[in-house]
Amino acid sequence: MALKKQMCIFIILSLLIVGFASFAGCTTTGPGSGTPTATPTAAETGGVTTVPTTIPPTQVGPKTKVLLATTTSLYDTGLLDYLKPKFEQKYNAELLITSQGTGKALEVAKRGDCDVLAVHSPSQETTYMEDGYGLNRRCFAYNYFVIVGPANDPAGVKGMTPEKAFTTILTKGKANTPGVMFVSRGDASGTHSAEQNVWKSAGYNYTKDVQKSGNWYIEAGRGMGETLQLASEKGAYTLTDEGTYLAYKGNLDLEPVVTEGAILLNVYSVITVYNPTFTPQEIEMANNFVDFMISPETQADIDNYGKDKYGKNLFTAMNGQCSKWNCVCTGDANGLRPMTVFNAGSLNSPFAKIETVYETQFPLIDAQLFGGGSVTMIEKITKQGKKADVLASADAYLIPTLMYPTYADYYVTFAKNHMVVVYTNQSKYNDKISSGNWYEILNTPDVKYVISDPNTDPAGYRAVMSVQLAERVYGVDTIFSSLLGSHSTMTKTFSDGKYTIDVTKPSPDGKLVIGKSGPDVVTILKEGKADYAIEYSSVAIQNGLPYVELPVGMDLSAQEYADTYATVKVKRISGTSTATETATPIIYAVTVPKNARSPDLGLEFIKILISKTGQDILTADGQETIVPALGYGNVPEALKASGLVMA
Repeated sequence: MALKKQMCIFIILSLLIVGFASFAGCTTTGPGSGTPTATPTAAETGGVTTVPTTIPPTQVGPKTKVLLATTTSLYDTGLLDYLKPKFEQKYNAELLITSQGTGKALEVAKRGDCDVLAVHSPSQETTYMEDGYGLNRRCFAYNYFVIVGPANDPAGVKGMTPEKAFTTILTKGKANTPGVMFVSRGDASGTHSAEQNVWKSAGYNYTKDVQKSGNWYIEAGRGMGETLQLASEKGAYTLTDEGTYLAYKGNLDLEPVVTEGAILLNVYSVITVYNPTFTPQEIEMANNFVDFMISPETQADIDNYGKDKYGKNLFTAMNGQCSKWNCVCTGDANGLRPMTVFNAGSLNSPFAKIETVYETQFPLIDAQLFGGGSVTMIEKITKQGKKADVLASADAYLIPTLMYPTYADYYVTFAKNHMVVVYTNQSKYNDKISSGNWYEILNTPDVKYVISDPNTDPAGYRAVMSVQLAERVYGVDTIFSSLLGSHSTMTKTFSDGKYTIDVTKPSPDGKLVIGKSGPDVVTILKEGKADYAIEYSSVAIQNGLPYVELPVGMDLSAQEYADTYATVKVKRISGTSTATETATPIIYAVTVPKNARSPDLGLEFIKILISKTGQDILTADGQETIVPALGYGNVPEALKASGLVMA
């Protein structure tokens, strides 16, 4: 192994000298690093939870080589070369840097051929982390993408929104308008991903409508600097990060034409690469680089970088403003081993607090939370092969229905919830809405309302169920048709005393808005894109939003109304088929999937969740706890022995 690493370093240095960016890289440490060993699992230690309790001391002596894989959009600005000697001096290290598109950098990391990443594609990074390859992800800086083009702006897009500009360039490019061309990175990089997001937001299918649509669209397959140069040579438009554009500006015949739009935000993150063969010492040194990038000194350096040469900084440091950009940008990078949680989006807030408790108890474990619609999160395990250590669903019955027997054989119920109508202080008629007239307010012509996706999120299909149940409660048989049927393609049928709502292709008309999950619904509400939402009460409480309580006969809160609730069903998409959900009281449940990488660590998370500490967190975030938690199926002895579960 040592020989292999030495050969890797030799190859990397040789390739760097000739400017070639495709290689196989490895880390190496000074004497005493030993042979790489995997962290023992519970199975290897007789079922005893094995959690590191101390951070191995950093080796002294010869410099430790650290390989950083980064994106050309960051490297081409010169920032990393500027920071390199400061990191090396502080940690007695030798930092080797290689750059390529984010997609390729992530592939290098998946192979275990680098130690740390600095990239800028949140969607690709999330997938990478979900797959168990990363630790201690921290965002450290941001700037913005800009659309640049020839000074004469042949497509006439200057000042447009990004989506309108892309639409105009495509339309005129396909019409062979003289001088209208677009050069794409075309390399699965973070910038290429950002470009595809703009096309999607503009209403296009990138592969079908854009990629092979004519000679106007050119795929460079190169880094950002080279793509800019190619666009300049051809007099074409391109999407670039602002930092690289400023670094190359003096050699380009390109000017910014579109610089504003929320979709142009460009966030950079640093991630420790995780591989079971890496030694704790190797991971610790990579963690040092993460800590270095978010340290106050480096954050100040990032804020100032470029001001003297370009008249403005190329990047803005996070400086601890994590919530502003919905990312993690603080906290020491101590984790040596990941523990992955897939949870319902409505659990994001309490689980983040439980994560803090968990990492206090197990400081060398990086607890990683991924939230979304419960169906979506379960199908990541059952259909995409991902390996979560904890799965928490907002609908308890989805676990036995979708995961038994291959992916789970037990679940523990731990909390309840109920449906409400949520609004903001800017919502139309918020001073008039009540539990007696909410459906009339929502039906007002100038009011918009939002629910989450009824095909993937229990909150979505429960909102539909509540609307139908409202007809019985209020004695008005037009509530479903006026709120849902008239503003989507949802339909209902009646048979044997039960209603079935078909939501497989909802196609909302704009008065009704459909978001992905609870967090997405809240964003839509806060941004004023909807006036009201039919959501969980806990989501309203966690976000400090006012809400209207609904009658118990329709809010899905009470076990004594179970028979009434069960008169409504929802037919939704399930993969290539459909599934039918029956309205039941809202109950949350959790399990450790059978394919978990670290089931021992997952059980420790569940213990905290159902403990008094976890109960207090859930209660403060608006959820009624089930005490004691109730276990069903093959509940592990470790949970039974804790005394926290009644099985």
